[in-house]
Amino acid sequence: MKSQPQLDRRGFLRSAAGGSAAVALASLLPAGCSADYPQAGADGATLTALTDKEYAVVRAAAEALLVDLPVEPAAIAAAIDRELELAGDPVRADFKAMLGLIEHLTVLQFRRHTFTELPDAARLSYLESWATSRMALRRGAYQALRGFVVYFAWVRDDTRALTGFDGPWPGRVNVPATPIDFGEIA
Repeated sequence: MKSQPQLDRRGFLRSAAGGSAAVALASLLPAGCSADYPQAGADGATLTALTDKEYAVVRAAAEALLVDLPVEPAAIAAAIDRELELAGDPVRADFKAMLGLIEHLTVLQFRRHTFTELPDAARLSYLESWATSRMALRRGAYQALRGFVVYFAWVRDDTRALTGFDGPWPGRVNVPATPIDFGEIA
């Protein structure tokens, strides 16, 4: 097994500069344009944490990553929106910045369209380029997005038949509650 090289001063500075540049770039990207992103309205989603644009990016990622799974990408995007509302900042802010980068950095691969405008096969190819990127920030962003999408796909009842998981045990197994005497508490 190949061990990870130690991070030297130059590597640290390069990573920090690259990460700072990416965050700065994400803050400069166009914010809203909800008229350009009608997916949330078409899906009837009531968003609490994501904007229409961010919802569209998550939904497009789910469409690309969850091929042949009996899960609606809109349901995954809505679940992620609910979870980010519960998680709050800094998780929500970081996730939203990452979605902005994924949506608009298609120009780095000389693509004319944003991520949500690409066909499914091109979206998957684009995401795979993030997964195999030399930049740790891009690899981490891909893993975060994929992790959220895949997690919320596999915890749904729709996928239980594929995994063989019968569901949470409290609904299937009756465990009687018995009082426990811990003795006198001093």
